[in-house]
Amino acid sequence: MWATLKQQLWRWRGILITVPAVAGGVLLLRLTGALQLMELVALDQMFRLRPTESADSRIVLITVGEDDVKQLGQWPMSDATLARLISSIKRQQPKVIGLDIYRDLPIEPGHQELVKVFQSTPNLIGIEKVIKTAQGEVIQAPLALEQRGQTSASDLLLDEDGRIRRSLLYLANRNGKSIMTLGARLAAVYLKQKGIQLEPMNVSQTQFRLGRAVFTTLEPNDGGYVNIDNGGYQILSNFSKLPNGFRSVSMTDVLQGRVAQDLMRNHIVLIGLTAESLENRFFTSYTTNAISTSVGIEVHALFANQLLSAALDSRPLLKVWSDPLEWGWTIAWSVIGAVIGWVSRSPRQIIVRAIVLGAMLLGSAYGLFLVGWWIIIIPPLLALMGSIVMSSSYLLWENLKEHARTLEQKVTERTLELSQQKQLLQTIVDHIPVMITLYETTGQIKFVNRQFEQILGWSTTNLHHIDLIAELISDPQQQQQILEHMLAATGTWLDLKLKTKANHLVNTSWTNIRLANQLFVGIGQDISDRKRAEKASILDERNRMAREIHDTLAQAFTGILLHVGAVAEEIPEEAVTIQAHLETVDELARTGLSEARRSVAALRPKLLEEGNLFNALKHLTAQMKLSTNTNITCETIGATYALLPDVENHLLRIGQEALTNAVKYAQASQIHLELVCEETQCVLRIKDDGQGFDVGQVSATKGFGLLGMSERVEKMGGELVIQSQPGQGTEIVVVVSRG
Repeated sequence: MWATLKQQLWRWRGILITVPAVAGGVLLLRLTGALQLMELVALDQMFRLRPTESADSRIVLITVGEDDVKQLGQWPMSDATLARLISSIKRQQPKVIGLDIYRDLPIEPGHQELVKVFQSTPNLIGIEKVIKTAQGEVIQAPLALEQRGQTSASDLLLDEDGRIRRSLLYLANRNGKSIMTLGARLAAVYLKQKGIQLEPMNVSQTQFRLGRAVFTTLEPNDGGYVNIDNGGYQILSNFSKLPNGFRSVSMTDVLQGRVAQDLMRNHIVLIGLTAESLENRFFTSYTTNAISTSVGIEVHALFANQLLSAALDSRPLLKVWSDPLEWGWTIAWSVIGAVIGWVSRSPRQIIVRAIVLGAMLLGSAYGLFLVGWWIIIIPPLLALMGSIVMSSSYLLWENLKEHARTLEQKVTERTLELSQQKQLLQTIVDHIPVMITLYETTGQIKFVNRQFEQILGWSTTNLHHIDLIAELISDPQQQQQILEHMLAATGTWLDLKLKTKANHLVNTSWTNIRLANQLFVGIGQDISDRKRAEKASILDERNRMAREIHDTLAQAFTGILLHVGAVAEEIPEEAVTIQAHLETVDELARTGLSEARRSVAALRPKLLEEGNLFNALKHLTAQMKLSTNTNITCETIGATYALLPDVENHLLRIGQEALTNAVKYAQASQIHLELVCEETQCVLRIKDDGQGFDVGQVSATKGFGLLGMSERVEKMGGELVIQSQPGQGTEIVVVVSRG
């Protein structure tokens, strides 16, 4: 039996290790209060996800907003105005009136009138501030109401993040007497008229019955709270989700008689402030931003609604589990997570199961919340995910250890096998028609084959006593580059000129393969014949291109010059303008011929051969001026420097294309060409005031050579920006790297 038990314990060892570690750590975090804020945020989210409810018709709010303050012309309002307001409300015969406005000092005129109203209104409840402010202050209730026992506390409980999630039924005032809060007092007066009162259910008065509801005082560690101050008689707030709030009318409408005659009859009426300037706003679980905050009168109304709905309509109050039950809840999810991580055989399976279980946890918590239970979410969720990760990681570690042991055994067997086959491999390697070398991370050569010896002259015996790289390569910088290439073992080929033992140079190409942690194989080929063939091929191609240009482009320009000369002889000397244009054509044709001849010689533009890129652009703009009335300017910004030949050629051709387009198609009167030479990049900018065009609507084949420009910029690896609008000119910007 013991052997069977021991076998089962070993089989589930990952779970037995994971659960105490993860669950214990999570519960420790819970007890220190580190998870309290996250738990409260989760509670807020459940409040926001709950279904909406209809507004309580038993409650009516009389609000004092910004318009009312402006109508009064002062704040606070005078006692006379407040007396008129209460008298107007009394005429509608409400069940109870709650005055959520401090009135500890008289505000003339009309103080005596207000006192009379207080004394003649037995269902009027005033407020006082019982809990001291940060400055140690309290605010007393109106004396006339206090003497008649018609007062309540206005105090609201705020959590550490400033939100209201708990409500006070009553607390002790400055005289040590119990005083109900405003919302609780209004609900109690309303219910008393229906024959319902608070009834203690135990001697310690921690439980009360109110109609159909049973209240239990909040303990310091209930729900997601940890060691909170639970002074007074606190319960969890379970405010209704009211998208449109309570029925409300403004103070001005009441004073001017613009309300229905039975609006407040037999209802709870609350008088309070809603004006933004009076700063009477609070955050609740439903608050998502500063705009959706609730004013004090609304919070008191929500609490009164909570008590009425619980006592009369059986609407559930929020209850919590006991501490041992919450601990068991957390441990249970830790066990589930550990089992999932231990038995799952693939990462995908683990992820899917973790998501499903997490959704089940959140769904069950939300379902219980809807029926009145607040159960903790964050500790079990952390326990679930932590246990999945830890148990699966432990299983992976165990598998890796087993795999390592198996691999070590296989390596030993393989080493013996390789030792037996060493002679056979030596023979095979010596007959492979490529150079092979075996070396360590230090660059020390351990072996070279016969092909290596025949081509470079070095044998394995020679290489034990010399630094091969130093002997083969004379440049120290190139030596480091070659050593890095060897040790990288990326599989790429590197062409090298190596010295033989007899100091001759041989063209070779090398790649490297990693055999083990510190052992590499280098494979090389003698590419001398290939290099000679490449040079011959390049020379043949250049000759072919030269012949093509000479036989086509150069001959064409020569024919143009002959025809231009013939036309010039036939035109009278008086036709000065025509002569000027012919001379320009003649010059352009000769330039083109020179360009063709230069291409034949060097396959590079003549303008760039004779100077730098800026000089070539300047010469290009000067040529354009001779054949057009357009004002063309050219300037450079920064110190000019040489770019790669292909880049300079492309930039020159783009500038030439842009100038031609601006003159021929855009009919520009002003063209500005600018070359900006920065430290890391070069910018060519051509801007004109021509007709412009819609870049998105012009096809590449008809858009002023856009396709050619784009292809040239792509070849340079640069950036092309074309900005143009019809009637607003065009700007072409080309940005290329200096390197």
